[in-house]
Amino acid sequence: MIHAVFDVTHCHPGNIPADHIMGAMRETAHQLGCTIRSHLVEPFQPHGVTCVLILAESHITVSTWPEHRLTHIDIFTCRADLDPGRAIEPILGIIEPFQSCFA
Repeated sequence: MIHAVFDVTHCHPGNIPADHIMGAMRETAHQLGCTIRSHLVEPFQPHGVTCVLILAESHITVSTWPEHRLTHIDIFTCRADLDPGRAIEPILGIIEPFQSCFA
């Protein structure tokens, strides 16, 4: 069982399109070897989004707070073919952080 939580700071300051985030999350799931069952995108006004991938092996969530330049990534899975810290690279490429703090 793996539960990896990443609080990523100094992210891209603007609204990142949810479909870009979801595409990166799908790539992360693929790298982990997980099976995607469903997804949910919840945009917030005036900005920010929470994206959820429901996996056969559990879930991946990404929540953004552009006004704080913060993104929270949560990976919970019973399978990981690749270290989650490396598997989130597609997500990091979308949110463009300058530095990360991993918890």
